[in-house]
Amino acid sequence: MDYKITMLTFSQPIPVGTEFPYDVRPWVTASNPFSISDAAVSTITITDDDSEFNAGYYDLDPTQQSLKYDVTFGYGDDAQLVPAGTRLSNYIGSYIKDSDGNRFIVMFPHLYEPGLHGEELGSKHSVLIFPVKKWNSWTGEYQTPELDISKDFRYYTRYSPDGAKDSIDYPLQSVTCFAAGTLIETAEGPRRIEDLAIGDMVMTRDHGLQPVRWIGGTRIDARQLDLCPQLRPIHISAGALGRGAPTADLVVSPQHRVLVRSRIARRMFGCDEILVAAKHLTRLPGIEVASDATEMEYWHMLFDRHEIVLSENAWTESLYTGAEALKSVSPAARREILTLFPELARPGFSPAPARRLVSGREGRKLAERHRRNAKLLVC
Repeated sequence: MDYKITMLTFSQPIPVGTEFPYDVRPWVTASNPFSISDAAVSTITITDDDSEFNAGYYDLDPTQQSLKYDVTFGYGDDAQLVPAGTRLSNYIGSYIKDSDGNRFIVMFPHLYEPGLHGEELGSKHSVLIFPVKKWNSWTGEYQTPELDISKDFRYYTRYSPDGAKDSIDYPLQSVTCFAAGTLIETAEGPRRIEDLAIGDMVMTRDHGLQPVRWIGGTRIDARQLDLCPQLRPIHISAGALGRGAPTADLVVSPQHRVLVRSRIARRMFGCDEILVAAKHLTRLPGIEVASDATEMEYWHMLFDRHEIVLSENAWTESLYTGAEALKSVSPAARREILTLFPELARPGFSPAPARRLVSGREGRKLAERHRRNAKLLVC
């Protein structure tokens, strides 16, 4: 399974203490709030045979957790290129906390050397970021915070793997796309998404027929679904969204957003139409996690702007090229997309969504009100 980890790289070394272990704890000396807004944000891809990032000092068994692609750690004269296949290790670090109380584990990257601490990479210019899940009593589930580098941060406490718990869970991986076989309305009528190509004209809700600018697929096998059940698709039965929407069963990734148009949505959000992630609608009849899925093939589709397309006669989103969505594609695909849309690489740039994107809490509350009042999502 491939796992993506956020990495921050700074032009100046990150402050640490003077003696071990404080000399390997990022920002341990920071007594006041500090900013990370000047960091270069990137992702590294780790291939691993389980969902845990282990420490070589305690875990002597062979483990994958190796780089899938070459990565440059550090900055300027301190930059070092580390080749694909190199194994990395969990290590001592720090907990930092943003102004909203969200916590993140930060650590300097280290080589994986069984029984040893492993060589540090990047000369304290680069840190790996692991969000800490927190319990939401309102939803009854854990949620993973997103890193917002525009916020102020504080050093919270130390992070130390030990013999009892030497690993840390990888960040949840997400994809926003259609399952293979989904019929998309095009200039030539309904076509399977995997049969589409760059330049094909697809019907959109707001701008009529629009050319596909980029398209790509991701395959997830049974083992990967077992390791990461959060990637299991959402099955939307025919008619579950509204009359004739969809006309046939629709299968999408959990993060894929569908169009909701209802009086309840208008009362809650003050607009006629909104986009809600499919996974937040699973309390409604006919919308459920496909727990029996053994493998999945997901497809992304990108246009000049975020669009709403007709899939199995239900309006759903195209790929939204926000920062989190770009993490869900391979580095090669990301390079292709950034070549087409270089503005996406600008710090602070955020593309305009086709409709308001509601949060998880808002989406679940919306679904509950529709369920309680037996109202359709599209009417």
